[in-house]
Amino acid sequence: AATVLDARESAAIAALHADVVIESSGTVPGLHAAVDAAARGGVVVLLGLQRAGDIDFPAAQAITRELDLRGALRFNDEIDDVIAALADGTLDVRGVVTHVLPAADALEAFAIARDSAASGKVLLDFRG
Repeated sequence: AATVLDARESAAIAALHADVVIESSGTVPGLHAAVDAAARGGVVVLLGLQRAGDIDFPAAQAITRELDLRGALRFNDEIDDVIAALADGTLDVRGVVTHVLPAADALEAFAIARDSAASGKVLLDFRG
């Protein structure tokens, strides 16, 4: 069964010992949490795109725990399925989306998104 935790829940994350961890936030804290959550010999799938340039990464921990790190950045036709699942509510994004602001507050939304310690995915609502 899948478990969704906030990257700031460090004790709960470290206690997971998951065979497979999917890091989809694309943040450095999320990357650290993914490595912490993986069991020895586990697989960490890096789905979220990290920022350009060098980033802080727990390499020694990944090596000593013999983790298999896999990057994934391919998209094909699944975007249509994702949009449909978002529209009908069958895709639960509560563990990833931390803020939803009206499009008129876009500058505030970008300021919130800039602080990865306080936010995950920040969405703009264009409905009103």
